[in-house]
Amino acid sequence: MAKILDNKKAANIKELVYEKADKYDYINRSRVDNGKFMTALVDDPDVGGVLSEYLDRDKIRTYIKDGILNAYTKSRKKEILIRNSPIDTIKKIYSIAVTDIQTVGDVTVCRSNDGRLFVVSNGTFLKWETALRKALELIAREAKLFVKGKTYEICLQLVVLNKGITDGDKSLITDALEAIGVKARFCDG
Repeated sequence: MAKILDNKKAANIKELVYEKADKYDYINRSRVDNGKFMTALVDDPDVGGVLSEYLDRDKIRTYIKDGILNAYTKSRKKEILIRNSPIDTIKKIYSIAVTDIQTVGDVTVCRSNDGRLFVVSNGTFLKWETALRKALELIAREAKLFVKGKTYEICLQLVVLNKGITDGDKSLITDALEAIGVKARFCDG
């Protein structure tokens, strides 16, 4: 019968991987570098070695990536978003003060004193399409928030988790979004 990874060991491994990821600067590395990092974790006796007591070798990499490093990346994204609120983003992009009306998941609706509505959707640079979809879904689902005849502005607040993203990459996304009347703010770690 296979051994079961208890919560304490799982938490210890997670903490160790987080420490190693911080030291390695995981969120600012390329996919190739991060692939090498994951291989090193699999081969590390304190990470992959311990996990090999509970998982088949081919499942260890998946566990590290899906079970630990994805959570690590989400926690770092959240830290960046805390430092860059939707209200700050609207002030920076549109030069207007607003009040937060409603937040649903990663999407916030704000209103300015002159009645303009702003929808700010959080996401990552690599998944900007998801942030756009979430904003549009909220607009479609929450019809009572949007009065007919009133225009609203959509702005994506995109976390850049990889230093390999160039200004040209950002311009490509910004230009594409501007073609449909959507703004973007890039929030770096």
